[in-house]
Amino acid sequence: MAQERDVQVHLAPELVPAGALTGCLAVVIDVLRATTTIVHALAAGCTDVRPCADLDEARRLADSMRAGRVLLGGEREGKPVPGFDLGNSPGEYTPKTCKGCTVVFTTTNGTKALARAAEAERVLIAAFVNFSACCEQLRQDRRPLHMVCAGQSGSPTLEDTLLAGAFVDFVCEEMETTLNDSARLAWDCFENHGRLLAGALEISTSGVGLCKLGYAADLAAAAEVDKFNLVPELRRDPLRLEVGAVGIVKSRWQK
Repeated sequence: MAQERDVQVHLAPELVPAGALTGCLAVVIDVLRATTTIVHALAAGCTDVRPCADLDEARRLADSMRAGRVLLGGEREGKPVPGFDLGNSPGEYTPKTCKGCTVVFTTTNGTKALARAAEAERVLIAAFVNFSACCEQLRQDRRPLHMVCAGQSGSPTLEDTLLAGAFVDFVCEEMETTLNDSARLAWDCFENHGRLLAGALEISTSGVGLCKLGYAADLAAAAEVDKFNLVPELRRDPLRLEVGAVGIVKSRWQK
């Protein structure tokens, strides 16, 4: 009998035990909006995305890079940062805006999740917009799997939990697994909300907050399942996100 694959979901970065990711495959999820926006940026032709934990770090890094080839992007509490070139809306990251540029990127929750996941041996960036492309990587790479959800200020979010549950559903269909309780909760979330994705994003706390700020279009963009066939991957020295894999064997989304 084949060895069961360990699959764990962490509903917020703060819930990842110290050392748990060593030697593992980590998938970072921040549907609204960081991971969705990162996929859009790389699909639009930006060379790489440099994640930064705080605003000062992002500004210093951008100042140290070649003028005209770097853009500052991100948000705080959902709003664009004064003095930054771009916010955290996927639609801002177009080929006209960012092709050939490095994006220095910092967000309230997503880049913190990235920093926490960096101890893993391999780190992928996932959103609904690249769901099936990510599934292909999860099928090929059989290392223990940890999904790190960004959540919101240390609390779980519906949209991140839902996507994690969709991945749990896929992996359990493909192979024998051992799940932690959060993975089972995420799986249940997907079973209850996965068929009504756009509606689930709208009723989520993050979705309601973004709509109040005038970013309802970002919810629609985040719900475009399999819009892209690329998977961003974390590289090191320097820490950056680049296109790590491209291709969809078949759509894995259960409609």
